[in-house]
Amino acid sequence: MTEMQSLRHRLIRQPGPVSGECWIAFFDGVAHPVLIKNAQGQVIFANRAACDLLGRDRSGLAGGAEHELVAGTQAEQIASFDAEAMRRGSVSAEQEMPGPRGVRRFLVSRRPAGEHLVVTFFEITDLRETEGVLRQREAHLRNLLELHPVAPFSFTADGVLSDLSDRLVAITGLPAGTRHVDAWWAAMHPCDRRDLRRAWIRSVRGGQSFDAEHRLQMPDGAYRWFRARVVARPRDQDQRVDRWFGIIEDVHERRTTVEQLRESEARFRAFADDAPVMIWVTDTEGRNVFVSRSWLGATGQSLDEALGTGWIDAVHPDDRDATAAITRDAMRRRIAYTNEFRIRRKDGGWCWVIDVGHPRLLADGTFIGYIGCCVDISARRQAEDDRVMAQLQVFHMARHDMLTGLPNRHYFGDCYQEAVASLAPERSVAVLMLDLDGFKTVNDTRGHPVGDQVLCEVANRLRTSVRSTDTVARLGGDEFAVIQTPIRSEQEACDLARRLIAAISKPFDLEGAVPEVGASVGIAFARGRGDSAEEIMRYADVALYAAKQAGRGTFRVFDEATDTHLQSRQKMKAALRAALGLGELSVFYQPLIGLRDGQVTACEALMRWHRKGAGWITPDQFIPLAEEAGLIGDMGDWVLHEACAQAARWPDSVSVAVNLSPLQFHGGALVDQVASALRASGLPPERLQLEITESVLLDPTDRNIGVLQDLRALGAKIVMDDFGTGYSSLGYLRSFPFDKIKVDRSFIRDLPDAREALAILKAVAGLGRSLDMRTTVEGVETQAQLDCAIAEGVDEAQGYFFSRPLPAPGIASFISGCLPKRRIQPATGDAAT
Repeated sequence: MTEMQSLRHRLIRQPGPVSGECWIAFFDGVAHPVLIKNAQGQVIFANRAACDLLGRDRSGLAGGAEHELVAGTQAEQIASFDAEAMRRGSVSAEQEMPGPRGVRRFLVSRRPAGEHLVVTFFEITDLRETEGVLRQREAHLRNLLELHPVAPFSFTADGVLSDLSDRLVAITGLPAGTRHVDAWWAAMHPCDRRDLRRAWIRSVRGGQSFDAEHRLQMPDGAYRWFRARVVARPRDQDQRVDRWFGIIEDVHERRTTVEQLRESEARFRAFADDAPVMIWVTDTEGRNVFVSRSWLGATGQSLDEALGTGWIDAVHPDDRDATAAITRDAMRRRIAYTNEFRIRRKDGGWCWVIDVGHPRLLADGTFIGYIGCCVDISARRQAEDDRVMAQLQVFHMARHDMLTGLPNRHYFGDCYQEAVASLAPERSVAVLMLDLDGFKTVNDTRGHPVGDQVLCEVANRLRTSVRSTDTVARLGGDEFAVIQTPIRSEQEACDLARRLIAAISKPFDLEGAVPEVGASVGIAFARGRGDSAEEIMRYADVALYAAKQAGRGTFRVFDEATDTHLQSRQKMKAALRAALGLGELSVFYQPLIGLRDGQVTACEALMRWHRKGAGWITPDQFIPLAEEAGLIGDMGDWVLHEACAQAARWPDSVSVAVNLSPLQFHGGALVDQVASALRASGLPPERLQLEITESVLLDPTDRNIGVLQDLRALGAKIVMDDFGTGYSSLGYLRSFPFDKIKVDRSFIRDLPDAREALAILKAVAGLGRSLDMRTTVEGVETQAQLDCAIAEGVDEAQGYFFSRPLPAPGIASFISGCLPKRRIQPATGDAAT
């Protein structure tokens, strides 16, 4: 037999010849490449799969050596494998085979068949790639597990541990060689062990999951908290647990933090419940999660009622919507807020609270709600209401006659300005001045109480005789005035004058007495010629004088053509224009005395005019003329420079006060003029006091406020002069932070006998203290007036009681002299007389 025939016979162990076609078909049916080699290592047969693998036909492979036919193999390696296979009966080894499609992997099996060797190639390329992917995934998962805070483990139903990762060993401190869960129980804190064993037994019996926190002892002897979660997987047909799988997590920091938070919360609750304020805490939706006992005690709500959004039920219905809106807006923007509202007290009353809330943020900025407190401010609100009422009372007293309740002279002037400003075309305003005929006789014969009753009855009769658009005022004494607006003709004013005379001339029946009182009336008209209130009242007064000259119970209308007073004014204006150049103007100074120490604190600069041939002209005569003639700007600038230059020679503790006309605020030169005067004199700006009346603040454009702010920026002090005489003095104290307020002399003149004047002085002094403004009284002429000022806590006083206005040399001597202390001491005993 040939070599192949002998091999066939050995392989199939069947006697008799087997055809070559059958042999070839048998091996070609094998899916794996097969080579048959002889004892010399030469290939004597290759099936079809081997031909496909090696890229040759059978004839091309026959007689070749394996290392020559199979890429990536070496003769020595092949010979070694063949020898080992012949010796051991078989051998298998992995082999890489480069090819056009890349490297392929095979498991090459060698089995002897007599002196021949059968080599079979099993391709494992896909298997190895899959294994590589699985290994990579396993490594990836292990890396993730190492980074994860939990560590996995598993153990059998008998408690044998497996999959004990390095991570688990590291976090639990268990020995690396731990193989049974008994070591786990041994490391457990004694206080945790008994309860957890019971829970574990229940889980084992029921095959239920196990989840518990416990402490394990670390290598250093300390205990740490862990959380273990274990589930049973899988179960066999009898529902018996084959293996338990679990994870363990180090929760020590969380447990410690929770304990600290509990302690902190306990401290917070103790503090909040004992605090005198009402403390609350909300969640992110604004629902209360905590309210202190103070809230419950104040409102009478139960804890359940106050939690969530129930707290809003304790808020006053009128405040509820606004309070909820403010809270929602703050929550949306996550900002702090402050709000004031009323809450219902347990007794059913209401109290004002101020609510202050702040957002709660974690260390990483996470918003977790709000915390805040409510404080009862009922006392403060009541004090504010009382102060407002006091201010309103002062405001009313400053504008109205205390006896009759009618507007006074100052308010009357404001009403006139309003009436003129609101005039329609072809309309006019009439001012009627009334003087009572025979009133002096009533006072002299019946006494002042009866006289006061007559004045009140006259006021009532005047009120009922005019329209709702008209204004009735008492100017002082027995002098009244009426603003009639609007009117179409002068005849309307004349008709009203007749009605007023008739109403007042009716008999008075007061306590059995029937005083005979009449009235005379003077009328003046405003026709848009720009007359001021003082001017139109002067015209009406001229007409009243003419009426009284004509006899009782008559009226007269002002006639400019026959008014010698107007002619005199025109001549005086012309003389005033020349006065500044002729050196007829000078500056006098009147001292202001500090009522604490009696020292001179400031001197008010007062302009004086010595007219050639006429003597001294009083300021109330020529200052209005200067304003009308447009001279006040130049004259004011001159006074500023003169006063600053003189004050620079005085002691540093003495300031100078300069009056500013409202007209000086026009044109934009005032700030530069003040700066120039300070610069030229070297006077420190804080020693210059600039006095204004509230008419400066009537500018609707707020331009004058800007000028005052610029003057304040220079360092000068700003003083409100003639306080209480204007339309809205109190309101102006809010519009600008004055350094000082000067109470008008009209409130000092009747002290200490006039109760209303004393009430006004007391209110203004208190107002100055509450607003941190110094107060000065003008027109002090008697010790009694000074005593009233001292008693009410006024800071400074000014008037003839201390000194008349003095020229520059005289004021310098006065300042350097000693002021007798008796002048600032309240009078006691005989000294009061």
